[in-house]
Amino acid sequence: MTTEIHNTTDNFQVTFSPTDKQVGEIEKWLIAERQKTGDGFYCNWNIIKSSFDKNELATISLKNKTIGFATWRLTTDKTARIEITEVKPTHRKKGIGKKLTTHLLNFLKDKGVCVVDLQCSPDTSEPVWKRLGFVEFPDPPENYNFNFDDNKKLYSILTEHLHTSSVQRADETIELWNDEPYTTDENTPPTYIWNLEFIDGTRKLLKPIIHPAHYEWRLRWRINGKTIKDDKIKRFKTEIDFGTFIIIDELTL
Repeated sequence: MTTEIHNTTDNFQVTFSPTDKQVGEIEKWLIAERQKTGDGFYCNWNIIKSSFDKNELATISLKNKTIGFATWRLTTDKTARIEITEVKPTHRKKGIGKKLTTHLLNFLKDKGVCVVDLQCSPDTSEPVWKRLGFVEFPDPPENYNFNFDDNKKLYSILTEHLHTSSVQRADETIELWNDEPYTTDENTPPTYIWNLEFIDGTRKLLKPIIHPAHYEWRLRWRINGKTIKDDKIKRFKTEIDFGTFIIIDELTL
């Protein structure tokens, strides 16, 4: 396995294929933290070790000593979830977590990931993630809560994307309702509208649509006022991540 290392400023190194020695260093200070404070992520050691085995563990080191780590997993080819991040207690509040996370997000973007999500655990981590550009999921109907438990869920879109509009301006649009088709009719305005632009000579969007959505929600595709398709997201044959986001980068007639 090739070790991919990102050199950072101030003699830090971020590694995306850490060694057994580095993982052993993490385990030692996680155990020490647990014994001293009762806190930390040693209770999730099986998850951390599994992430290492799957090559889904990043570490940050200073003077060849591992002082932080992050685990993630791909949820689709274009989406990922950050699961655990921690910095060694003696090195906290020095911007090390920010360095590690910034390199991780760039690494995932280079791998083709468009959007990353996570759950704030502990709750005190929320301001940290928001400073890194993560935002809260929209507040949908109760049946489609994006927060799986008591921890708030955040996300960050990593690539340039098409923003929503309140009005139709283009000949071709995608419209999304944050509920199922049977709850809406022609008099129910869409919750979100995207005015589409395409790369010349193609059906590939100039900027992709990337947005939180549930696969049961209503999605409508229109051209010059004519409906091409109006159905649940899961019945569209476009590039859509069922469950948390829609990702549409091409529409084929």
